[in-house]
Amino acid sequence: MSETPVAAPAKPRRNPALAQQMVNHTLSTWDLAQRRAGRPEDERSFLITMRAHQRLVSSFERERGIPQASRSRFLLRGDARGSCLLIHGISTGPGDLEELGNHLHEGGFDVYIMRLPDFGRDGVTISDNSWESYLNQVQGCYRLLASGPGKVHLVGLGYGSTLALLLAKNERPGSLTLLAPALIARESLIQRIMIRLRMHRIGFLRRRLGWNVDLVEGMDRARGIAGNIKVPIFAAQCQDDERASPDSLRFLQRKARHRASLFQLFPEGGHSILGSHGDGALYAGITDFICAGG
Repeated sequence: MSETPVAAPAKPRRNPALAQQMVNHTLSTWDLAQRRAGRPEDERSFLITMRAHQRLVSSFERERGIPQASRSRFLLRGDARGSCLLIHGISTGPGDLEELGNHLHEGGFDVYIMRLPDFGRDGVTISDNSWESYLNQVQGCYRLLASGPGKVHLVGLGYGSTLALLLAKNERPGSLTLLAPALIARESLIQRIMIRLRMHRIGFLRRRLGWNVDLVEGMDRARGIAGNIKVPIFAAQCQDDERASPDSLRFLQRKARHRASLFQLFPEGGHSILGSHGDGALYAGITDFICAGG
């Protein structure tokens, strides 16, 4: 990818008391989520579960010193027609999806804007986590929302689009909205060779490269399963996207199987597609698309 490598700041020390608190909250949320195992929860029970999860996440992010702008968001209502899970990317954070989340909430949906560990903070574009670990986190959040009434719709921004596409292989979301999708990286020949030989899994080589080579493997996997996704896809990208190749959008357009899929290419706007075009009709277009899918 073309992101300028920036050394990640030192991670704060782990707090044993905080870890135990997190375990306790997690068990409480798990107990609530399992009360109606095997069938969807009613709206009231689902809200209780989500509020417990919200307290867990808020407590953890606050104690870890995560800046307010980079923390997860929960927009819940008592009469939701379904849920939306919003996933940011490598160079973006939950705050970049907040305005879109507000539009979807007003459109009748519960909204969870999740935070990916290590990302979503200024200057942080390197992570020691694998793409599989991020996918597992996204899957956990998706299944939490899927325990409630209505369909769950996935919205990905940048690398969040890659994770949304990978998740759709084994789950059945109501729809996929993929913004500035990072499916085709701007990588060199040597980087492609290293990925094919899986040399990027060697710790010192990954650190030496100073970028997220492992995450490019996730892009490869996502491209491999794109033709098997049967749900509607709304994808939008800017031709001058400096981080993800605009070929990503054309690839998705070739692979989409659902007749209700929509694609939009903007000539300008860079990788910050929502900042450039959100208010110009993109927010409304995404909301209408998701509402049409239930």
